[in-house]
Amino acid sequence: MKKQTILITGATRGIGWALAQEAIRKKHKVILTGRDPLALKKRSDTLKKDFPNAEIQAIELDVSNRLSIQTASQLITEIDILINNAGITADSTFFKMTTKAWDDVISTNLTGVFNVTHALINKLNPGGQLIMMTSKSALFGNFGQTNYSAAKAGVIALTKTLAQELKKLNLRVNCVSPAAKTDMTLPILEKLEEHYGQELPKEWQLGSSSEVAHFIINDLIDRPETGKIFSVNGSEIGYWSEPVFHKL
Repeated sequence: MKKQTILITGATRGIGWALAQEAIRKKHKVILTGRDPLALKKRSDTLKKDFPNAEIQAIELDVSNRLSIQTASQLITEIDILINNAGITADSTFFKMTTKAWDDVISTNLTGVFNVTHALINKLNPGGQLIMMTSKSALFGNFGQTNYSAAKAGVIALTKTLAQELKKLNLRVNCVSPAAKTDMTLPILEKLEEHYGQELPKEWQLGSSSEVAHFIINDLIDRPETGKIFSVNGSEIGYWSEPVFHKL
């Protein structure tokens, strides 16, 4: 495994923080980004304390703010792996959903992916990879998550299209659908348990952030595929097949 420069959005919490720690453990250079400067500094200081020889860069970046991204991009020279991880939830049933809840989730989870990728695509080295984070909500739908499901479904479509467009630049684009207990997913899990009872369907049973990070850093960043949707559910790892047409 060669040393690579990995930029992670939403790197101060959940899967993003697990990714940062795993990447540093594997001696990659890591660019931490997040919109909370205090949390960003705290995480950066922790990594520097635990890994004194690590190469770490911490940059304040709000994926929904294009001026913030433009400013941040001036501090970035080159990247091998861009992980679009930043995301939020604002759940409610469709009839109760506010326009703000819709706009906030779409602007972060979908438009934010476009914003960051569009601004940094020219910083990616040939042979590099874009990694997007989607959700099983995008594949199956999930009660009370029309905004989140729609945004994450858009990320899948973006992944598929960019994979085709960026082949000529020797860049891979893949998607990961993680199932992990994080600060963001715990409220979703509680609602699912209310809906299904304590015994959740297999596809909604969750692993850990560290298991997702381990797959991405130790496997996915070196895989040759492009345009795939990988699934990480604890130790169960695989990928989703392409849609199949069934004649009526």
